[in-house]
Amino acid sequence: MRNANLLISFLGIVAVGGASAMAWRWRRTPLLADRLPADSPGRAALDGVRTLSVAMSAGILAGALVPGVGGRLVMRILAATSGDRAQGARTDADEVVGRISRGGSLGVVVFVGILSGVLAGLAFLIVRRWLPRTAGRAGLVGGILLLGTIGVGDAMSPDNRDFALLRPTWLALTLIVALALLFGVTLTALAARLDAGMPPLSGRPSSIASHASLVVFAFPLLFIAGAVYVSGRAVSDGQVRQLIDEPAVQRAGRIIVAGSTVVAGLLSIRAIAEILSA
Repeated sequence: MRNANLLISFLGIVAVGGASAMAWRWRRTPLLADRLPADSPGRAALDGVRTLSVAMSAGILAGALVPGVGGRLVMRILAATSGDRAQGARTDADEVVGRISRGGSLGVVVFVGILSGVLAGLAFLIVRRWLPRTAGRAGLVGGILLLGTIGVGDAMSPDNRDFALLRPTWLALTLIVALALLFGVTLTALAARLDAGMPPLSGRPSSIASHASLVVFAFPLLFIAGAVYVSGRAVSDGQVRQLIDEPAVQRAGRIIVAGSTVVAGLLSIRAIAEILSA
């Protein structure tokens, strides 16, 4: 058990440290590379595959590093600080405090980390043009939105019975908030870096397959969503982007994102206050 604790701690520190370094290094990178609109349906479809590949690559890597391996590190820290009375108790996710298993760790990385990254990558595709223009600020917005939606409904829910076990409560809340914000900034930093560095797809089958294979592997259950996205890019032939880039649409989108961020922040603060006062 001691060796397992040391291994989890080491991997968690490396994962969180690596994610933090990437987030800091690319925090000022423009979120979206300046590219000309596609000039044909075929080119639009290729651009769609490329954009989807960028979002999925960033989401999978950020998800595996931060809520995946990093989340396992947070569990280890809280198990160590919660004292003997918490050891052996079952958490809200039906995990046993203080027990480390290979299957449990793999489950956290895959179902909490990678799956969260895939879903966050899809959400990023929808709102990316209305987020702040640099990766760091966009990631902070994403992290706050994550806390105010999924966070207050699960990990940071006042009804989560884990807060009756884990001590100190303020440390648990601090780690949850920090992990969510780091996840958001890491995802946007990676997406910005990949978008700037990945060349446009050529029409060669090998080029298309190398990007499409990641999409299929990453979320086979959500493959329809990817197919709809790429098909929509091809059918619209750049018209959707032109519509989104309209000043009025841009203003409306940014107002919606800003308002949602404020609401998410307030909901997060309320949840934290309820948990601390319980």
